[in-house]
Amino acid sequence: MSRSMLAAYVNHSRELYLKYRDMIKPSRREIIVKIMACGICPTDVRYLLGYGGPIPYGEESYGLTGHEWSGVVVELGEDVEDLMIDDRVVIDHIAYCGKCRYCRRGQTNHCIEKRYYLRGFAEYGLAYAPTILKLSEKLSFEEACFVEPLSSCINSIEKASPSFSDILVVIGDGVIGILHSQLAKLRGAEVVMIGHHNERLSVAEKLGVDYTLNSREVDVFEEVKKITDGRGADSVIVAVQGAEAIDSALKLVCKNGKIIIFAGTYPETALSINPNLIHYSEFSIIGASEHTPRQFTQSLNLIEKKIIKVKPLISNVVPLEKINQGFNLAINRKGLKTIVKPHEE
Repeated sequence: MSRSMLAAYVNHSRELYLKYRDMIKPSRREIIVKIMACGICPTDVRYLLGYGGPIPYGEESYGLTGHEWSGVVVELGEDVEDLMIDDRVVIDHIAYCGKCRYCRRGQTNHCIEKRYYLRGFAEYGLAYAPTILKLSEKLSFEEACFVEPLSSCINSIEKASPSFSDILVVIGDGVIGILHSQLAKLRGAEVVMIGHHNERLSVAEKLGVDYTLNSREVDVFEEVKKITDGRGADSVIVAVQGAEAIDSALKLVCKNGKIIIFAGTYPETALSINPNLIHYSEFSIIGASEHTPRQFTQSLNLIEKKIIKVKPLISNVVPLEKINQGFNLAINRKGLKTIVKPHEE
């Protein structure tokens, strides 16, 4: 293996650039993965544009979060079991302690000592072996990039817990919104998607969404009233950032309903909510973030079995050398998911 590797970095001037660095070395429980694909997440865009606070994790992430990645095992740490060289793998980037109060309750996404493996925009990356899942030959590396975001959507849907005959509204017509919609349909809910990109809404319809509403063309509040016979949605999932979207959710949810806030809001802002709305209508406002190992495994199974369809969500694939082009596509919302491929198969 080469003694150097190419990786993408973001400096403090928010410039995205490529440079060669020393080849990484695994600790006893780590592996080195030849990265075959890494999806660009809105979180990466946020850090690049300076909305996410300080550059995260320094050399640990090269300034980006690059966490939707898959590849091939090329080196094993001394204590690694159950993995072999040339295994095709998808990376769960959350390493948890297994001992704290949250881990013992199965809430590993809130582990007090959790560490992140955020190295996806590079030729090679370190990964934590105990959280790695193997890929079947029938699943492409590009499709595997959706295991992480789908697993987080499973966390969100479990909190919304839609059932047969429920009407669930998803605010946001991006990848996350469409993944939520497919999961809600599996639960038997009718799904309404609100967005303002007709081409994305069209994809959502083809993947099973019952009603799509362009917020720039119709009064979404009146339309949801018609669909729900005036009562409002049983659940509303906020899959885009911003206080405006959360305010809309407050107007769309029914009594005893649930609002799931999936997306962060940057720059941070405060909400102004009339507590009487919550008190008298008895609706719940619930946060959802990240995933557990169980949800990550479920996500892989759903994608491998084609129960959740992710191929239609792949709009752009660029080599690592054109990562700036890839980020420009994501920033300007050209298509849905953009994937960076450091190596060709």
